[in-house]
Amino acid sequence: MIYLITGANRGIGLALTKEALRRKHKVIAAVRNPQAESLQNMIENGENIVVLKLDVSDCDSIKKFVDELEFKVDVLINNAGVLFRDKFPNLKYENFIKSFETNALGPLFLTRELYEQGKINKGGKIINIDSILGSISNTSATTSYSYSVSKAALNMITKLLSHYFLKENISVLSIHPGWVKTDMGGMEAPITPEESAKGIMDLIEVFEGTGRFFDYTGREIEW
Repeated sequence: MIYLITGANRGIGLALTKEALRRKHKVIAAVRNPQAESLQNMIENGENIVVLKLDVSDCDSIKKFVDELEFKVDVLINNAGVLFRDKFPNLKYENFIKSFETNALGPLFLTRELYEQGKINKGGKIINIDSILGSISNTSATTSYSYSVSKAALNMITKLLSHYFLKENISVLSIHPGWVKTDMGGMEAPITPEESAKGIMDLIEVFEGTGRFFDYTGREIEW
């Protein structure tokens, strides 16, 4: 199968890339910096990977990326994201704009462009790497207003697209990766990127359905 993974050069994205390759899938790694050492090492080692430039917060970059994409995708993992640590009332407008562009609109418009150019296979899967911080039902506080609001928007995108893609037999899921030990999650987080990636890949491979929200262990989360 062909996996397209955004933000594939570090953190959860890099772990997902390695896990997909370990399971003998082909990976298209979509990143802002195609020269990232972590990915270049995989190319030099003969891994089944193609590295392409993509900035998901830029519509022109999305269109150029899809125009140049030579493969049809079986699984799209919208992983690229940003997090600004902001709390009320100390909020910055620009943090919300950047968070929406990257965390919500990026996945939506990348999915749209792939679909319009016929580059998502019927029977495929669209996985939005989400966060429990975007769950309205579970919310009492947050480490980031801009992040939580953008991830709540991504949940709505998952639900809307899940209904639209029923006719194409394409599944759309939101998956919370857990609190992961990355630059974004912090070194005090209890879960390694490898543990999270394995759980996410297990869920992708076995789940049949659409329009649902899970964590990386397969536990369902309320919207």
